[in-house]
Amino acid sequence: MTEKSLVKADFYTSIVLMAFGIAAVSLSRQMPAIPRDPYSAPGVLPTVLGIIIAGLGLVLFIRSLARTKGRIGVSGSSFKAFINDSATQRMIVTIILCISYVVLLGKLLFPFLTFLYIFLFIILFEYDRKITFKAQGKKLLIAAFVALCSSVLITAVFQYLFLVRLP
Repeated sequence: MTEKSLVKADFYTSIVLMAFGIAAVSLSRQMPAIPRDPYSAPGVLPTVLGIIIAGLGLVLFIRSLARTKGRIGVSGSSFKAFINDSATQRMIVTIILCISYVVLLGKLLFPFLTFLYIFLFIILFEYDRKITFKAQGKKLLIAAFVALCSSVLITAVFQYLFLVRLP
């Protein structure tokens, strides 16, 4: 990528990151809180992370404007090229997975939702469409194993070590 296209990519990425951070804060604020101790609520960490992501997106936005003195040169074709970039598509998939996780938190059992999130994340980023499904069976088993172990450990740590009531 050229310096000019990197600045445009920074501009688009900053908008996506700010929107994601704001959405994360908004959705995490809707999570249940414990009246006695609001700092142990499950929405505290997503709120903090959302603020950090939105803040860093704002820094990237300002930086991209400063580097071009406000003349980004945004056009339909440059936006289409940005959207078709594989890194952008991976970022969009990650954001969709994260938002889906936050939205479904409290609606599905935490261990199951965590398993599903980790499993889908691994499959979406490791599965190769050029290779047959049968040849990738080992990948699916490994993804299921990693997701199961992670889900059990994450649930146990939050419930028994941090004493957080999970949704």
